[in-house]
Amino acid sequence: MTTARKDRPARARAALDAALPAPGAPRLLAVSWLVKTIGSGLYLTTSTLFFTRVVGLPVHQVASGLTVAGIAALAGAVPLGTLADRFGPRRTYTVLLGVQFATMAALALARTFPAFLTLILVFLLAEQGSTAARGALVATVGEGAERVRLRAYLRVVTNIGITVGAAASALVIQADTEAGYMALLWCTALTYPGAAVPLWWLRTDQTRPAGTSERTGSGWQVLRDRRYAAVTLICGVLSLQAQVLSFAVPLWVLQHTEAPPVLVSGIVAVNTVLVICLQIRFSRGAEDDGRAARMCRNSGMALFIACVLVAFTGGLGGWSATVLLLLFAAALTFGELWLSAGSFGLSFSLAPDGKHGQYQGFFSLGRGAATAVAPALIAALCLGDHPRAGWLVLGTLFIVAGAAAPLALRVRGTAALEPSRSTASE
Repeated sequence: MTTARKDRPARARAALDAALPAPGAPRLLAVSWLVKTIGSGLYLTTSTLFFTRVVGLPVHQVASGLTVAGIAALAGAVPLGTLADRFGPRRTYTVLLGVQFATMAALALARTFPAFLTLILVFLLAEQGSTAARGALVATVGEGAERVRLRAYLRVVTNIGITVGAAASALVIQADTEAGYMALLWCTALTYPGAAVPLWWLRTDQTRPAGTSERTGSGWQVLRDRRYAAVTLICGVLSLQAQVLSFAVPLWVLQHTEAPPVLVSGIVAVNTVLVICLQIRFSRGAEDDGRAARMCRNSGMALFIACVLVAFTGGLGGWSATVLLLLFAAALTFGELWLSAGSFGLSFSLAPDGKHGQYQGFFSLGRGAATAVAPALIAALCLGDHPRAGWLVLGTLFIVAGAAAPLALRVRGTAALEPSRSTASE
C-alpha cells in the first residue's frame, strides 16, 4: 500500500508528460503558440466592434477592407516562406511577430479608412508569413510522427487559446466602452512579443536555417510540384468546413430552423471540446502518406454526412432540429479532425528538406483561398432560395475532394523532387 502511494506522484508526472508536448523545443513552441492564440481570441471577438464603434468606420468598409487585404496578403505566402528557408524559421518568425506587434499597436491609433486598410494589409501579410515560418519551425524540431504530433498539439492549443481569449473579452463587450476596446487591442498587440519570448530558449541546432540542408531544384520549387499543388487544392476545398461553422451555422440556425438560438453556442462548444479531446488521437499515423490521404478521404465522407444532416433541419420542430444539429456538429467536427490530421502529415512529408518554408507558405494558400471565397459560395448554395439542394451540392463537393486525396499521391511531382524521394525510401 505504501509503495502504491509512493508511485502515485511518479504516475501523475508520467501522465502529465504524456499529455504535454515533449520537453525542450516542442514545449516552448506550444507555450509561444498559446500566448499568440489568446491574442487571436481577443482580436477575433472584438476587432469588428473596435473598427466600427471606436474608429467609426461603416460595416461595409470594414468588411471590404478585410476582404481586399486578406486576398492581397495571399501573395506573400511563398516569398515569406522562402525567407524562412534562407534565414532560418525561428529568426523569420520572430521578426514577423514584431511586425504584427507594431501594426496591431498602430491600428489602435488608426482613425481613417486608408490607415486601417494599409495597416491591416501589412498585418495579414505578416500573419501569412508567420504561418509558413511556424510550419518550417515545426519541421526543424522533429521528423515524421514527431512533427505530426507537435502540429496536433498546436491545433489543440489553438482551440484552448482562442477560447480563453474570447472568454476574457466578454466583459469588455458587455461594458461596450471605447476605453475597454482600446485596452483590449493593446493587450492583443502585446501577445505578439509575448509569443516571441519562448523562442529565445530554443536550441540553435534545432532552429538552424533550413536552407543549410541539401537543396534540390532552384527558385520557388513548390510552384512546379504538381503533387503538392493537388494536395493543397484538395485540402483547401475540404477546409471550407471552417467557414460552415463560423459563417453558415449562426445564420442557418437563426433564420432557417426552429431550434433555440442558444444552440449556435452549443454547436461551437461541441466542436471545441471534441477538437481539444480528440485531435492528438486522430493524428496518430498521419506521418504515413497513404494513411494521411485516407484521413482526408474520411474527412470528405464525414463532411458529406454533416451536410446531409443539416439539409433536413429546415422546417423541423425545435427538438427534432436540435437533435439533428447536434449530430451535424459531431459529424462536422470529425471531418475537421480527420482533415487536420491528414493535412498535417501530407504538408510535411511531401515537402523536401530545406524547403519547408516555401512549401508551408504555398500550402496555406489553399485554406486562405477557401476563406476568401467561402462566404459568397456558402451564401449562394446554402442560404439562398433552395438551401436543401445547396447543402447537398456542398456535401458532394466535400466527398469528391476527399475521394481525390489518395489519387493525388499518384501524381508525379517535379523532376527535381523525384530522385530525392526515391532515395529516401530506399
